[in-house]
Amino acid sequence: MIAMACCLGGMLPAQAAGEVGAALTAAEVKNHPFLESRHYPEWVKLSAEQGIRDVLLGIDMARARLDVICSVKPEQATYENVFGAFENVDRELDRAMSYFMHLASVMDSPDFRAAKDKVLPAYTEYASSITTNDRLWAVIKSASEQPWVKTLSPEKQRYVQQVVDMFRDNGADLSAEQKARKAEILRELSELTNQYGKNVVDSRNAWQLVITDRSQLAGMPEHWMKSAQQAAAAKGYGDEQNPQWLITLDFASYGLVMQSCDVEATRKACWEGASAIGTGQWDTAPIVARVMELRRELAELLGFKTYADMTTAHRMVESGDRAMSFVDGMMAAVKPAFDRECEQLLAFVSEKTGKKADKIAPWNRRYYMDKMAHELYDFDKEQLRPYQESNNVIKGMFSILQHLYDITFKEVPTVCLKPGETCPVGMQEVWYPGVRLFEVYDNKTKAHLGSFYMDLYPRASKRDGAWVNGLVSGDPAADGKPHAPHLATVCANLTPPNEEGVTLFSHLDVETLFHEFGHMMHVMLGDTELRCHMGTAVAWDFVELPSQLNENWTWEPEGVATYAFHYKTGEPMPKELIDKMQHLRYFMPATDNMGQLCIAKLDLEMHTNYDEKFKGKDLDSATNELLDPWRIPFTVDSPSIMRTLTHCITGGYAAGYYSYKWAEVLAADAFSRFKHEGLMNEKTGADYRACILSKGDAKPAGELYRDFMGRDPNPDALLELQGLKPAAEQAPAKP
Repeated sequence: MIAMACCLGGMLPAQAAGEVGAALTAAEVKNHPFLESRHYPEWVKLSAEQGIRDVLLGIDMARARLDVICSVKPEQATYENVFGAFENVDRELDRAMSYFMHLASVMDSPDFRAAKDKVLPAYTEYASSITTNDRLWAVIKSASEQPWVKTLSPEKQRYVQQVVDMFRDNGADLSAEQKARKAEILRELSELTNQYGKNVVDSRNAWQLVITDRSQLAGMPEHWMKSAQQAAAAKGYGDEQNPQWLITLDFASYGLVMQSCDVEATRKACWEGASAIGTGQWDTAPIVARVMELRRELAELLGFKTYADMTTAHRMVESGDRAMSFVDGMMAAVKPAFDRECEQLLAFVSEKTGKKADKIAPWNRRYYMDKMAHELYDFDKEQLRPYQESNNVIKGMFSILQHLYDITFKEVPTVCLKPGETCPVGMQEVWYPGVRLFEVYDNKTKAHLGSFYMDLYPRASKRDGAWVNGLVSGDPAADGKPHAPHLATVCANLTPPNEEGVTLFSHLDVETLFHEFGHMMHVMLGDTELRCHMGTAVAWDFVELPSQLNENWTWEPEGVATYAFHYKTGEPMPKELIDKMQHLRYFMPATDNMGQLCIAKLDLEMHTNYDEKFKGKDLDSATNELLDPWRIPFTVDSPSIMRTLTHCITGGYAAGYYSYKWAEVLAADAFSRFKHEGLMNEKTGADYRACILSKGDAKPAGELYRDFMGRDPNPDALLELQGLKPAAEQAPAKP
């Protein structure tokens, strides 16, 4: 690897393994900004080309450290020179990959795509080689059996077992031939998932609809019209005298059309555009088929019955069968209410169209659901926008989090530099104009807990969706000093500023922001004995608990009161609007549940029963056959969502999409304690921070939950909260 890396230029000369593994000198690290350990990276230096050089060097450094561990003799083994060393073996590489993959997500370009094609195979080869390293496994296995392991702290003992489990689950005991095949599978999966992601992005960006006749956008709110006109003008369509309007497949653009546009032809055109993602020249179905076959083979190679069993083995749910049982049970529980809601919607459509409707066109579902809610509650969600100006929302959300967790947010001035420019004193760099930076401080200790960047608005170079990325976990507390500050990003594609520079959020925007900041608090408040246990490094079906829980404050009057002020008059949101919004929260709740459960069902079935239900079949037809009993009758079949479900193909939710609903159940139950003790109760917030947010993966998820609630989760909590099931008698809070 060193020889290959050096040919790319800018690398250190080849050295002995131990020397490379030690550390870069201060002078050397300046040539490798992706590896530099400064708290705030110099973003202007983080080019795609530099990323290739630095990631490859990081791999070399990690390999050298692994060689040092491999040389440890059984009688010399200690926690520090085996497990402590293993935890930190690729810390520079982790940093480099975090920065690199972040930039590839928010600053997509031909250069970064080409760089990913070089970096990902090399990284995958390195990562897969760890658990196939016989010398390393021999040292770790021997060390894990030493008597001194039982004298370690509970968290370190947990880590020792996690490392052993990781090696065994990843085939450390496989034959040489099997290990070689595993490496081939992982390499091909990396290439396939990378191509899948590019196909989805490219096909999404390839579609646009330019409207020249305003009447084709009847019903659209004025703020959307202005934004669409501005977007069209930026691409050379129309002018002030002859305006035109641009619709793209960014959800902030076409999503509102599907909800509000009174012209069916326009809605249909947008649905057809969205349905074309991952089809045609960007067809993702063959990629999905091959990914599923390889994942099945990988699971069997590693001794698991299914890929779902492999991914859930160390999660809260414990097995693929239990995950499937959870999803099937939830679907069965909501089916009666779902059927009633479908009948109500079809009756409403029949009334409005004057024709008996036994089915509904997929491009009409959201539109009529919105109209139905509007008539039932005399409420249009667009009425909320003037009260949800972005800066007010952010300020209000911060006030809630600061109060509950006894912390303070401080904004840092930022600048986006061009190559060769110097960062002004008192400012910090960002990768794109308008990205904001905040620091988080503990009010009691005054310690700097962490910092995060905020990149909230869509652009062509940013992937879809919303996410938090923990870039760097700060070193744990030691020698009487607090842990080093963490670094993270929150990225989203919320409603962008209008032509006047004012950003008015939809309630979905607000809820999305609160959701992501649930994750952010998990990252920022992490304070564990080991760096690897910090923040969101928890069981995958536990990671959404903080985010789902945090959404609740966007619906409760006490939470809304912190951020909802009219952007012109400063008047608070009227109680009447808040009441209507609350009613709407659980409008057709079974339909909302069933939609998410269908995705979870598809994900689990593909990762459990692919051969029986999907292999050799058309992906769209097989998906519809599986899910039709659980969906409203449509006039036209839709393409399989697996064509575009990056969560389950390129992301970490393969055989794990159930975890959203699983965590939603946990969140509904945990929120019952806040409801019982007070939404702004500082003691409850302190307990939640101490028991869950700060603990990361220091203890099993079930134990953390019991520490906060004093009992196991109530499995019916979500259905009870939504009025789909009578509430059971159960203690709402910790004794």
